[in-house]
Amino acid sequence: MHFAKKTLAAIAVAAVLLAHAGEFTFKIAADKTDCLYRCGEKATFTVTVVDAGGQPAAGTVTATVDNFGPQEQAKRTVDLAKENPFRMEGSLAEPGFLRLTVQAKGAKQTMFGVGYEPEKIEKGSPSPADFDAFWAKAVKDLDATVPADPQLKLLPERSTGAFNFWRISFATWGGTRVYGYLSIPKDASAEKKYPVRFQVPAAGNGRAHWTNNMRGAADAICMFIAVHPYEPPFDLDELEKLFNANMAALKEKYGTSSYAVAGMAKSREDYYFYRALLGINRAVDWLAARPEVDLSHFTYSGTSQGGGFGFLLLGLNHHFTKGALFVPAITDTMGYLKGRRSGWPRVVESQREEDRAAAERNAPYFDGANFAARITCPVRVAVGFADNTCPPCAVYAAYNAIPVKDKQIRHGIGMTHSCFGKFYNELGAWQKEGK
Repeated sequence: MHFAKKTLAAIAVAAVLLAHAGEFTFKIAADKTDCLYRCGEKATFTVTVVDAGGQPAAGTVTATVDNFGPQEQAKRTVDLAKENPFRMEGSLAEPGFLRLTVQAKGAKQTMFGVGYEPEKIEKGSPSPADFDAFWAKAVKDLDATVPADPQLKLLPERSTGAFNFWRISFATWGGTRVYGYLSIPKDASAEKKYPVRFQVPAAGNGRAHWTNNMRGAADAICMFIAVHPYEPPFDLDELEKLFNANMAALKEKYGTSSYAVAGMAKSREDYYFYRALLGINRAVDWLAARPEVDLSHFTYSGTSQGGGFGFLLLGLNHHFTKGALFVPAITDTMGYLKGRRSGWPRVVESQREEDRAAAERNAPYFDGANFAARITCPVRVAVGFADNTCPPCAVYAAYNAIPVKDKQIRHGIGMTHSCFGKFYNELGAWQKEGK
């Protein structure tokens, strides 16, 4: 398989996965080190299982090969006393990803994926004919009816060094607000401008992302805006209480178990990310208008949910000059229509049966793959070949839709939804280039 160098970078050293699962360690390798195949070509997985002492393990392992979806190709139970290592085979006739799943009794499930001409993967459904008109009107209507009302509160205890640090919030749709943090170097001015680093956090209540990751910087203006409609306290127990109360209210109102799917079946405007996206887009515009901002270096980075919001924001707002998206969510929301796993949060499949038809009509308006086609700045993406949360087929569907020439995708071979640190280092350095 041949790829243009400017669109692909693979991590060959990760071609073998070592996964610790309880008392077992699975060593999994494909017969091609880059884990890339032509459609119709056979892929062979070799699995070696060792125990906690590093010796060949005894017992049985269940192994399954599928298409990161319901198309199961092979499944068998392996007696390790007779076959260790053992092999599994599979193939795809169309572009996509083939997945091996192995599990031993009492051990954590382990996955490994390979790609079949992934540069040809297409999203699950076309963009709605009125996609651009819908979002243009949404932005215009918000600006016409709801003042942005930016509110900043300086935090002196976090402003003792080279930058000032504020809590910040903006009004958005439905009488709600979006909340986050802002830091600006103390010597910033219209004469001494600074680059921008903008982020939206990964999914969840924020214990690991929301309150602790925004520490400010001496060499950049940093803004970090979350998707939830309440001000985040620094006390993590209080933060969790607010999150749980919000989840309970959403479940009562919409009958859904996750905020990320709430409201989709009722209307586009009811969907949880509608008000969040419009509010965060408004925050971007406000920041871009500040005199201290160097508009030639206005970058975005995000992981998982934050990576998905990268597709949405880069497609909706063209202030950004670079975007780094790590294991991005909210991609290929309609992938299930092509018989494969959609990206998190699987917003249609997660609905009650009676709500799925309505959700299916609304979901394409929030598909990162549809926003991707509107991106105009350079982009870098990191994808996990063994990522079951944001499956590589969904990530690639969005990546392939990006029309700019300056784009690259990093292959995390054996990488699950925990992104390799080297990708953060490499793409973080790329974002700072040219300053």
